[in-house]
Amino acid sequence: MKIAIIGATGGTGRKVMEQALAAGHEVIAVVRRPEALSPATGLTIRQGDVFDKSSMIGALAGSEAVISCVGPPSNVSPDTAGKKGLVNLKAGKNVMAANFSPGTVMSEGITNILAACQHHGVQRLVMQSGINLSDGSELSLVNRWAVRLMRRIFRKAIEDKAAAEQAVMRSGLDWVVVRASVLKYAESSSNYTAGPLARIHPLQALPYAACADCLLRAAGNEPTWVRKVINVGR
Repeated sequence: MKIAIIGATGGTGRKVMEQALAAGHEVIAVVRRPEALSPATGLTIRQGDVFDKSSMIGALAGSEAVISCVGPPSNVSPDTAGKKGLVNLKAGKNVMAANFSPGTVMSEGITNILAACQHHGVQRLVMQSGINLSDGSELSLVNRWAVRLMRRIFRKAIEDKAAAEQAVMRSGLDWVVVRASVLKYAESSSNYTAGPLARIHPLQALPYAACADCLLRAAGNEPTWVRKVINVGR
């Protein structure tokens, strides 16, 4: 399968790219800074800006499925920032700051991604979102209150992501929305829970690689997930 990954230099996006290539897929990595990625067999690197619809149309040409990893940037490279604990501390701080001033990267960006998918006739779209978009009803009492507290604290980010999710759900595409728990840089692990209304722990950090595995499954290996919201976490 030829999979376009939008945001392929981010924490999750880079792991999706690596895992897709390892599985033998052709990958189109859509990034703002192509120089941030190294050439690899099966990899096509294209510059793209989610705020520019024509840019997205050009970037997604030839793809059979699209995975959007667009979201608040951590602006941290796990390969150069030192120990994992320090990396995760810096990344968490940066993502939290971005969530207080999210702008419209999700709502506007996803709208342009949808337009590009429809332009090229791409039916499968997987969108990475967050568990804080849930109302918490499927979670334990403690985790339900945790989610509801986070929704209040990060109200602007929730509103932007909610608009993006609604646009995806109205699109008519074979969409999958993946709502992840808190994420971290750590060794890959298959020890995670994923599925519709999965009872996860929102604040128990999940490795980016595990989230990436779930997104890749959603792109082609889980037909029962089509047009459903999938929770992923521990």
